[in-house]
Amino acid sequence: MSVITRYLRLFNPLLAFRDFRDVWEQDTPHRGRNLLMAGAATCAIFSAMAIMGRSQMAAPPVPEITWISQYDADRSDDEIIAENIENQREKEELFALRDAQRAEMRRTYEVIGNATGVDTSDAKAEGEAERAEYERKLAKARAEAVARYGTIDPETGAIIMPTAPEGAGDGN
Repeated sequence: MSVITRYLRLFNPLLAFRDFRDVWEQDTPHRGRNLLMAGAATCAIFSAMAIMGRSQMAAPPVPEITWISQYDADRSDDEIIAENIENQREKEELFALRDAQRAEMRRTYEVIGNATGVDTSDAKAEGEAERAEYERKLAKARAEAVARYGTIDPETGAIIMPTAPEGAGDGN
């Protein structure tokens, strides 16, 4: 007889029912109280699972979609630049808000770690190193984009063209 077969014999529902009947037929003074406690524990566990399951299975909120059907064909360059500057300001405000939220989350994790006795210094140092590396790569990518494509002065809206590399255009 294989090991699996021996274990499957232990989970026979008929044997489980017979065991329950044998225990139930024994006359003990606490039988009714034990049955109520077992039933209450079972109901509590399944109720908690049902409540948690419903909260986890909630549908995500429907995203808000802004459709842009068309731009006014008669927009001037100044209007386009002004709109781009405003959009850039909104983007920077949103990024600043998200950075503040992330910083608050880091402080919360640090407080929780300190309150529970977890040493957070290694994780904090690792996170700061990752953020510094990200900022370095981002600054490099921005500098390369400005050097290649130019930029717009956010105060005046003037177009700043990229500088030509040294030696370019001198016929050599």
